[in-house]
Amino acid sequence: MEKKNRINPLSIQSKEWLMNALLELLSEKHYNEITITEIALRAQLTRRTFYRNFETKEDILNMYIQKLCCEYKELLQEEIILKVHNVAKVYFTFWNKHLEFLAIMEKNNLLFMILQKYNEYLPVLHGELIGNNEELENSNMLEYILTFSAGGFFNTLVKWIHDGAQKSPEEIANIVDKIILKGTLLND
Repeated sequence: MEKKNRINPLSIQSKEWLMNALLELLSEKHYNEITITEIALRAQLTRRTFYRNFETKEDILNMYIQKLCCEYKELLQEEIILKVHNVAKVYFTFWNKHLEFLAIMEKNNLLFMILQKYNEYLPVLHGELIGNNEELENSNMLEYILTFSAGGFFNTLVKWIHDGAQKSPEEIANIVDKIILKGTLLND
């Protein structure tokens, strides 16, 4: 008899509790000071349960960032026109809702994890939303385009965070639009 791959609701709940526990702890203390035991205790679970679901606390953050990527994808899918301005507006509107998480990640020098996950996710996202262009893929030009885009958006996000997220997502989208369409703001 073939064993079915079933989703264990207890495992899903445990992962959620562990994720929430780590996020709470990150707002209280530095990432490097947080232990697996503390995470498990905060989640009211055992260390054994932690290790049944994750290998490291980094795995928890990666799961959360993956969850954010899925949420971002859903917002992009609602967008009718995927021009630079619209994508930038969705991107910064999305992150505007998650400023607290960004601040925690920045405080702990972990923003790089968001870029890593975004670099992994962007080709998939592009393929699902835009489709693939065989000519670009064969020359690996698409990889360079996506890498450039991810870096530009991410570094603009970091600058925006450092500036206290004072500009609206619309204002940041206008800036990104000018940079992409005009090549530089220095010629304005």
